[in-house]
Amino acid sequence: MKINASLLTLSAACLLMGVAGCKQEHMNGVKSNPSVKVYLPDAEKPDGLVDVMAGNTLKVDSATSTVNFSIPVYRGGESNFETLTVDVSADNSAIAGLVTAGKLPANTVALDPADFILAAKDTVGKNNNIMKGTITPKIKIASLNKYAGKIAALGIKIANASSREVNTDLNKAIIYFSVEDLIDAITPKTNMIDNTKWQIYHRGDGVTFTVNADGSVLATGGNWGQQGIVQAVEVRANKKYKIDMNVAGSGATDCWFEVYVGKAVPSEASDYADGGTRIALNTWSGCGKSPFNALLSSLSCAGSGNVVSFPTAGTVYILMRSGGSSLGTGGIKITNIDFRRIN
Repeated sequence: MKINASLLTLSAACLLMGVAGCKQEHMNGVKSNPSVKVYLPDAEKPDGLVDVMAGNTLKVDSATSTVNFSIPVYRGGESNFETLTVDVSADNSAIAGLVTAGKLPANTVALDPADFILAAKDTVGKNNNIMKGTITPKIKIASLNKYAGKIAALGIKIANASSREVNTDLNKAIIYFSVEDLIDAITPKTNMIDNTKWQIYHRGDGVTFTVNADGSVLATGGNWGQQGIVQAVEVRANKKYKIDMNVAGSGATDCWFEVYVGKAVPSEASDYADGGTRIALNTWSGCGKSPFNALLSSLSCAGSGNVVSFPTAGTVYILMRSGGSSLGTGGIKITNIDFRRIN
């Protein structure tokens, strides 16, 4: 029986060094045969495709306003652990063909060069007895909305290692991701209301809305006047948002208190109606006549409900208004106004 001399030599070396000193991960086969080479392990995946939202750790870099992904670079072999560099570039030439072949979704688009940052070189050095580097594609957060509803893809290529060869069979990979999923992952579902941005919506004398420094709002008066407040927020297409607030009062007479979320720009020349009433107090319909102190959504007896969605992204206007004969002694106090994405 023939025994491979090099295998005996390696085994003996491992015994002397200890098992941990001879890690074999990513060191065998075509990657280092006939000589040690530099390669992208992700290139071994079918068509070199990497769904970076599935298992890849993303990092939001506030300094550069980017979302950063990690693509490993390895150098095969078990010796000569000198640090080297390798050229890195974007190569989107295969993306269209993969879309045509059904390997990538039909709505896949290549990222424009202006929408990502990719360092021109990567360093490969010894790390836990493995020669390894990391390429970090940085996707600009401000550019994501232009790809809304799409799958974004970016091809990555390595070449010209400073020492050793680059394995040209394993030197390309393509990262891709659902832009909607990425935006969801980096956008917290927090309250979008800015208490400093309320503007008075004046439709007649008799009712007064006062925005307080603590974010609460007090609506007082009556005499068949009408007033309200409004602010603009940005929403994404086909996402659900919920509007709610706490309302408290002694009980109103012949009065309405209504909340709207619509795309039309409000005008004081006419009653706002875009999207219809969402939630409301309405003494004629049976709520708001007796003392109350609760979430408006739980008291509401009019409107379509406090969850809204829009087919296109853009600006919407959150408007609340009240009017009628009397808003009650002390008026209606509104606190904890909250508008946030829920999916």
